[in-house]
Amino acid sequence: MTNNISYAGKTVVVTGAASGMGQETAKLLIELGAEVYALDLKEPSYPVKAFVEVNLSQRESIDTAISKLPESIDSIFACAGVAGKGMTPLSVATINFVGHRHLIENLIPRISENGSIGFIASIGGMGWFANLPKLLEFLSTPDFDAAVQYLSENQEDPSVLGGSVEGNNRGYTFSKEATIVYVKQKSWELSAKKIRINSVSPGATAPPMLSQFGITENDGAKNVSLIGVPSEPLDQARALIYINSDEARYISGTDLVVDYGFSGGILTGQGNFHE
Repeated sequence: MTNNISYAGKTVVVTGAASGMGQETAKLLIELGAEVYALDLKEPSYPVKAFVEVNLSQRESIDTAISKLPESIDSIFACAGVAGKGMTPLSVATINFVGHRHLIENLIPRISENGSIGFIASIGGMGWFANLPKLLEFLSTPDFDAAVQYLSENQEDPSVLGGSVEGNNRGYTFSKEATIVYVKQKSWELSAKKIRINSVSPGATAPPMLSQFGITENDGAKNVSLIGVPSEPLDQARALIYINSDEARYISGTDLVVDYGFSGGILTGQGNFHE
């Protein structure tokens, strides 16, 4: 089987393109022939078709960014995200999910037939099914402001943000649960438009993400899998690029777990997060 993955002639949007998984995704897309519109707070250190500054915690900033993007888009790669160190759960959930949803919903009319949307989720969201009623309630909010209001009003709910204290990890896990369920929910609607939507759920990934959690790379390796090394951002970029490519033309509504079997071990009682 030959490698047929190509983005030649395709126009793509990548959030979080200045570092980590977003950077590796954008750089590889350029190698594969794509024109990359890079969204982030800071400009990438490598050449792209265009850099568009955006703050995903602010609706006005997202709307301004949308106005600077092309009218025809083939694929969107939603890679921006924060772990929550030194941030409130509300801020984390707003950046990781609410801002991305607002961006995506406004760009869907521009996505070409047979286009695709890919999110970086996380194995931190693998408890989504047990929290499905609350997540569907949250996803019923119609827009950015309503979603932020819902989160603010439900900050103390352990099924939502679990409190307002900085560093509370629930903002991160809730945002990733919401991402996974949003992908599944949206796939039905988008199938009628011949647009695919999927997510990739990384396990522990080497800096910068591990450092955002306050975890050293060595500690991350102990808790990632039996192979004893954490994933690299490029591992996740490759998975996301595949699932958003024409090679995955019949895959939609799926969360692709990329953790070398770690979450499988947890779910079947063979592993422990704290060992």
